[in-house]
Amino acid sequence: MIKKKYVATALFAAPMALALSGCSVSDLMTDKYDESTEKTAKSSQEAVSSGLLPNWVPEGGSNIKLMQRNTGMERIFVMDYSADVPSDKCLALNTVGKPSEAELKKAYASDSRTKNFEAKEISSTRTLEADWWPENAENQTTDLCGRFWVHVADGKLYAFAPDTTNTVQAVQRERDAA
Repeated sequence: MIKKKYVATALFAAPMALALSGCSVSDLMTDKYDESTEKTAKSSQEAVSSGLLPNWVPEGGSNIKLMQRNTGMERIFVMDYSADVPSDKCLALNTVGKPSEAELKKAYASDSRTKNFEAKEISSTRTLEADWWPENAENQTTDLCGRFWVHVADGKLYAFAPDTTNTVQAVQRERDAA
């Protein structure tokens, strides 16, 4: 008899907890695309060795701040760094901020996360926000390092990895519905 009491209490408590939290059962059943996590590291060496940042990231960077989409490939990161973008691991763009289809295709083919995508399947729209990311910094891109759009300015290296067009559209739909 006591077991039945606990089961009944649990069955009653679960919906009450959902109601009080503002969540619904449908919230639990649907994917949330517009969620992200911020991470930090002291040095670029530490960030690369832990897998936080990709292998192309040069040594000598510090004060790393990264924002990543929880359900996709989008990333933005910044680190204190005043040297050049590593030319042996990155592709210099012909036009700042406007990678061509051929440049994107070549860069995306060199990255394990994007090598199986056509360049047109990857968006150029940034949806992640952070107070440390300058507005439209991705438009200053000078190099493609795999899937990352990169530039160095004012003693900092900025990098943006876009998401798939489908994920960006899902994020925008969630924002429109909110």
